[in-house]
Amino acid sequence: MKKLFSLLILCVTTSFVFAQTQNNKTWVSLSIAHHEYDGDLGNEMLSFGIPNDFGMQLGIHRFINRSFSSDLSVLYGSLDTDSAPFFKKSFVNTQLKLRYNFANGYVFNEQALLQPFLSAGVGLGSFFGEDEDIDDQFVVNAPIGGGISIRLTEGASILLQSVYSYNFSDEIDGATGIDQNDRDNMLVHSVGLKFRLGGSKDKDGDGITDQKDSCPNEPGTDKTNGCPDDDGDTIINANDLCPLEPGDAIFRGCPDSDNDKIPDFEDACPTIPGTSAFNGCADTDGDKIADPKDDCPNVAGEEATNGCPDDDGDGFKNSVDECVSLAGIEKFNGCPDSDDDGIIDPQDACPLLFGYRPNKGCPEIDPTVRRALDVIFENLIFASNSANIDATSLDDLDLLVTIMKEDPYLKLSIEGHTDNRGDSQYNLELSRLRAEAVKQHLIDGGISVDRIRAIGYGQTRPIDTNETVKGRLKNRRVELKISYN
Repeated sequence: MKKLFSLLILCVTTSFVFAQTQNNKTWVSLSIAHHEYDGDLGNEMLSFGIPNDFGMQLGIHRFINRSFSSDLSVLYGSLDTDSAPFFKKSFVNTQLKLRYNFANGYVFNEQALLQPFLSAGVGLGSFFGEDEDIDDQFVVNAPIGGGISIRLTEGASILLQSVYSYNFSDEIDGATGIDQNDRDNMLVHSVGLKFRLGGSKDKDGDGITDQKDSCPNEPGTDKTNGCPDDDGDTIINANDLCPLEPGDAIFRGCPDSDNDKIPDFEDACPTIPGTSAFNGCADTDGDKIADPKDDCPNVAGEEATNGCPDDDGDGFKNSVDECVSLAGIEKFNGCPDSDDDGIIDPQDACPLLFGYRPNKGCPEIDPTVRRALDVIFENLIFASNSANIDATSLDDLDLLVTIMKEDPYLKLSIEGHTDNRGDSQYNLELSRLRAEAVKQHLIDGGISVDRIRAIGYGQTRPIDTNETVKGRLKNRRVELKISYN
């Protein structure tokens, strides 16, 4: 019994040393064992029907890493034969084994329900009492075995294993030389419960102890101290504004797809580089209107026309403005109608006077004025072969001055003509001088020069034949054409 007490002290001491390892993942197991003898007096391997070969086993198990753990076990029982020749010895067998776990994330999932393993190591057995004819002794052995752990809860498992102990002694059964192996070996099958000890808990099952797990209730990784990081950007979900999208720490875990230093959730244009002035969008034409709101992103424009140019400032962008350089109204597609006569200014010969379409936008000339003009024209006489106005025509020209003063919008075209007698160049110059003479009389009367046009056509525009005196008389004329254009 003193030997048994000594072995238990050794077991407890070793357990204490193991409990100080880095991860503090310590488990303890208690199992019922069935041990089978193979030696000089017989071979009872795999003989499960023998009721006297049961024992108790205490195990201490220590996590090393995902693949390996250490097992320290103490088995108490008796080794005997159940048929002649008989022997029986009580024993305590202490073994230290290294276990390889297949549920390591490489072969099987670490959280698998069934977790198979293999083990091998070294042991020391003490055989004593029972058969006084056989000497008590300590025996070194080499155990090799395997088994399976069945997870019940986070801190409890069923442990099934078989261990074959190769004993370095042939004197355990008191007989030697009979067995060809020259060894008295033992096979042990056990079933029991394994429990986790102390503070080495891992409530979320992420392989990181609660003591070192910043998020003990949520599975995580070593990189994030046990906290979840669903998007894998090394920023834990609790601190990640975008936990499902990989991002940058500078943006609290959110992405910046266009690398414009504006995170996507604040970027109105997340795939196109922009500036903070436009909420992450670009302003290609520099008109201070962001491209998505700019109908003409490549040409500077105005806000009123959605970023398109409006040269005349009438609120109609150039692309739809039929009068790009004239401010207009919607009714005429951006063209003006200054006199409101329904005829746009570019088509209105009198854009400032209400007129009529047959007159190209100009008003009708007063019939009285036309009749007066006919009289003036008929009475307009020049000295023969001269640009001097005959004195008899001056009163009529003064009437023309009065008419033009009374209607400041009226304009006058004076056209000089001759017959074909004489030199054509001389005739052209004479016709011009006569027209200029009438123009100068009107100017002297107070009519603005910009209301009068004088031109000579010489003999180029006859209205009758030049073969008769009467015809040539008609061709020698100064025509007065009054209008609002």
